[in-house]
Amino acid sequence: MRMRFLFVMILGCFCGMSTVNAQDIQEKRPINLSGIWQMCFYCSASPDVPGELRTSHSLKILSNDGRFCNLVMTPAGAVIIGYGTFSLTSGTFYTEYIEKNVHLPQLDGKENKMYFEMKENGTLMTVKYFVDTDINGNKIEAWYNEVWKRVDVASSYPGDVFR
Repeated sequence: MRMRFLFVMILGCFCGMSTVNAQDIQEKRPINLSGIWQMCFYCSASPDVPGELRTSHSLKILSNDGRFCNLVMTPAGAVIIGYGTFSLTSGTFYTEYIEKNVHLPQLDGKENKMYFEMKENGTLMTVKYFVDTDINGNKIEAWYNEVWKRVDVASSYPGDVFR
């Protein structure tokens, strides 16, 4: 009886340690922000339900060399609306060093701390950042929340491409 109890205790300890080790390995996976990201939004028929995640016409390109570019697709073609450099500051935020931002020109030449969380195995990134003032210097003190979906390579040529 004692041997069985001892065996069960050792087995329980081993299983518990392997679970902790598996969690440690997953948490230590390097964060890779580089790639092309498409801005998304939630659409719902009800105000109480977030709804379905849909893509927009905005893209963010985070390059391996630390450069970023935000662009929007329009009927006339793509338009760059912001660019600069970025660096991963920690596991919860990265900093954009904005050279030019057409959407929020008050950020030109400034650092923008972007808090992020990776979801769905790194294919979805939620981002929030704080803006103190508008272009005229008026206090707005507003948080912006964005959802970005990583653009992946298609397995085959899509049939619904607009050319």
